Amino acid sequence: MSAPLSYFTRDKEHIKVFDFDLDPSKENALCERLNTPFPLPTPKAAQWSPDGLALALVDPTAGVQVVSFAGGDSQESTIHTLPAALRSTQSFLWSPKSSFVVSLAPGQKGSSEPNIHVWRRGDSATDEYILEAAYNFPKLEKGARVIQWTPDESLCARLLPDGHVHILNGTDFLSEPLVDLKLSHAAQCFEFAPVRSRGALKGRIAIFVPDVRDDMQRVVGAAEVTIFEFHTDGGTVKSQDKVKVPVAAGQIAELLWNSTGSALIAHCQTEVDETGQSYYGGSKLVLISADGECQKDLMDPQEGLVTNTQIVQAVAWSPTRDEFIFIHGFQPSQASLFSWDERTKKVSLAKILLEKAHRNTIRFNHFGSLVCLAGFGNLAGQVDFFGRFSDDDGDEKCDFVRVSSCVANCTVAAEWAPDGRHFITSVLAPRMRVDNCCSIWRALEGTRVAGSDFEELFDLQWRPEPPESLRFLDVTVEEVAGASMELAKAGMATGGVMQKQAYRPPKARGEAASTVAAMMRGEVAAPDGDDRRKRQPRQMRQREEETNPSPRPEDMNHQELNNRRNSDDPDSHVPASPERPPPPHPPAPQHPGQHPGQRQPGQQMPQGQHPQQGHQQPHQQPQLPPPRQAPNRDAAAAIQQQQAQQQAAHQAQQLAQAEAQQRQREAQMQQQRDLQAAQQREQQVAQQQQRAAQQVQREQQARDRAAQQQASPNRPPPPTEVGSGVSAAQLEALHAAQAAQLSQANQLARMAAASGYPGAHQQAAALQRQQAALQHQQAQQLLQ
Repeated sequence: MSAPLSYFTRDKEHIKVFDFDLDPSKENALCERLNTPFPLPTPKAAQWSPDGLALALVDPTAGVQVVSFAGGDSQESTIHTLPAALRSTQSFLWSPKSSFVVSLAPGQKGSSEPNIHVWRRGDSATDEYILEAAYNFPKLEKGARVIQWTPDESLCARLLPDGHVHILNGTDFLSEPLVDLKLSHAAQCFEFAPVRSRGALKGRIAIFVPDVRDDMQRVVGAAEVTIFEFHTDGGTVKSQDKVKVPVAAGQIAELLWNSTGSALIAHCQTEVDETGQSYYGGSKLVLISADGECQKDLMDPQEGLVTNTQIVQAVAWSPTRDEFIFIHGFQPSQASLFSWDERTKKVSLAKILLEKAHRNTIRFNHFGSLVCLAGFGNLAGQVDFFGRFSDDDGDEKCDFVRVSSCVANCTVAAEWAPDGRHFITSVLAPRMRVDNCCSIWRALEGTRVAGSDFEELFDLQWRPEPPESLRFLDVTVEEVAGASMELAKAGMATGGVMQKQAYRPPKARGEAASTVAAMMRGEVAAPDGDDRRKRQPRQMRQREEETNPSPRPEDMNHQELNNRRNSDDPDSHVPASPERPPPPHPPAPQHPGQHPGQRQPGQQMPQGQHPQQGHQQPHQQPQLPPPRQAPNRDAAAAIQQQQAQQQAAHQAQQLAQAEAQQRQREAQMQQQRDLQAAQQREQQVAQQQQRAAQQVQREQQARDRAAQQQASPNRPPPPTEVGSGVSAAQLEALHAAQAAQLSQANQLARMAAASGYPGAHQQAAALQRQQAALQHQQAQQLLQ
């Protein structure tokens, strides 16, 4: 049996390493690794190296540390402390060959202290880590990949705080940048293509530049996706701009290369959907070939690839083949399989995996033979596993069939195991504050084989296998076909389509019609109470019989004795009927003139009888009412149906009355608004007429003063306004401006009254305010 798989868990107190035994015969497949140094206390972040031989973590007390493991099945480990790294480090980045590790900490406002440190791992004997470079990035977002390497680590790209991208020597960070990429605006993210260096080609990179927006968050410049290639020419590295694709809108992007680096999918997103169709923002999905010959918008209905493309739920390439899965549309969404042909530069729809299902997550295993389509996050946690059914050597096209299904509720993170056959789901904090746990599933069967619960779980990661490892073999086509047939026998159709069945009521399915009714009839035992809250049992009130002693039989009258005897009868299981008066005693022979209830002379009163009471017969046991017959179910159902119809008719009548009242209120409110608008228009017209009359009067006064001045030219002209120095020409210009303002205000008021457009009212009010300001200025000048 091969060595177990390992993964670490990071909770609120420790970071622990667990081993998962692949032997299915063992009951307890999980075992915690307790050898030194695990468990480690209070970690903040952790990340495995790509080869699985090192684990970088943050200890708030000791700082950043790297735990190095010996190769093979050995569990020996060594801890290395990185002294220059900040204790506030929140994430790590590893180079593809695990030669470098980058620690990233949030930048401090106004501080120039480096918050990005690059460490080089030494030889395998010592595994010492040496500080290679340190940079300052003030506004560093969590999870940002600001430093990346090519697969062979020959080149390294670094994103600068100003948005420029520098291409460096992958093993020498202290040298000058080899290439400074020129971009139209600041870059937001970039991604190297998984291509190996061959000939003059050294690497290929895609860079996303977000759109440009104004102060009102309106797009004034489109986003761009640019692909560069790097070649060597005489020992120097030169860049070549291969393709530049504009995107209408995009603030952030996810750049996804296929396994050969010949095609790129750019998933561009915006915070707000300008069309108003989605609450979660807008999405654009563009497929671009590396040479720029193919540029296809996958969300364009005119392309004919998919129809329901209002929103992108998820998209992912296969890690080994030129095919990808696209989940699109509102929930329930559609999952489609596409294939990419590099020779013809065409993308085609291969198969619709799920027509309508609540799915938003795609996870391929590293072989590309199994894929998980799940609905995690705010969905119910339904999971479907699909297996690849055809080989590349066969004549059939790429095809996936469903092999199993399961449900993983409240899942936050999910990941394939290195063997490509097991899948782990975890419920993490702070997304979920309760029921934190992890579950390991066998994909070909859809069964949960192991798991553990935690009070608070923050992270969980499988330990990777080295890239050259041949420890695990891929899933065969025969295994996929067998799992699909087993699923078909269990009620599914081949290919993963559910078989539709006719509806059957609960009674026909063998289910109880009403558990509550069965418990009330005594047919089903009541469930035990939920004692998780540790509630105390309720104290029963002491009965009156315990506090007040029962009276003796000789002290009770006939009726009380009868009731007491019935209550003490243990065989009585029918509730006592309401107390009835005793039957009337036949009247005794009466003397002439005697009242029926009157005693005869000399007749003795029975002992214990009141004089006002009539004579009673000796005690007789009252007859119990016959047991009630079970009601006719059909009659009860008819009565319930009639009551439901009456209730529905009553509700419909109430709804109609409410709608009529609402329409009446709206009509009244509309009449009031029309009346108020008419009154306002009349007031505005009256005010405008008054201001026009005043304007005419002022103009006449100005003309009179000008005529007097012309009549006596030798006399010095008196100032138009006392102490103001304002000439008549200036007053005439002022009056002309006021008249123009008034005319424009009247015209806008008439337009507003005719069209009902509120903007005209606002413009008219603004002009009136300007006219009032001019009048105030004139009045001040007249008073000076």
